[in-house]
Amino acid sequence: MRASTKRVRNALLATSGAITLVAGVTACQPPDFALAVPDAYKSYFQVAAKRCPGVLTPEGLAAQASAESGFDPTAVSPAGAEGLMQIIPDVWTVYGTDADGDGRANPFTAADSVATSAKFSCYLSREVKPIRGDQTELRLAAYNAGLGAVQRYEGIPPYRETQDYVERVASRTENFADDFNQPTAAMTE
Repeated sequence: MRASTKRVRNALLATSGAITLVAGVTACQPPDFALAVPDAYKSYFQVAAKRCPGVLTPEGLAAQASAESGFDPTAVSPAGAEGLMQIIPDVWTVYGTDADGDGRANPFTAADSVATSAKFSCYLSREVKPIRGDQTELRLAAYNAGLGAVQRYEGIPPYRETQDYVERVASRTENFADDFNQPTAAMTE
């Protein structure tokens, strides 16, 4: 295991106080819920979901972006989580992805943030697989509260914020399903 991967793994398995930094949501609540996925980001969610087939969906990733930053690619939480998907720098160091092809993985570039989140979420999915329960909910809880917390509690931790986050993302995933089932302007031209 690479040293940087070990550092992130250790950070993810750390105490619950440090684990909250993974998503940064506790310290920074996003703006009100957007009623639709911004057209400019739809293709990012569609492409990124393909990074982890059978686990991620475009509407699920969009729901996370909505819950994490309110679709704000410039968001920074007081805990240091950055970008559209609110990723902490230690996680970015290991999973940071240059999805827009500009030669730099940038947490404040929406395409890079979504692709990085998908890559990290796929890792979390593999790690929570041995735990009984809804695998999507467990993955989301690990994204929010940290993998260590989910492993320690052998399920969704008893943190109100994490439980609310899982419910919020599930609800928004349903709400955003139609955004990805309709042809976009590019598809109809």
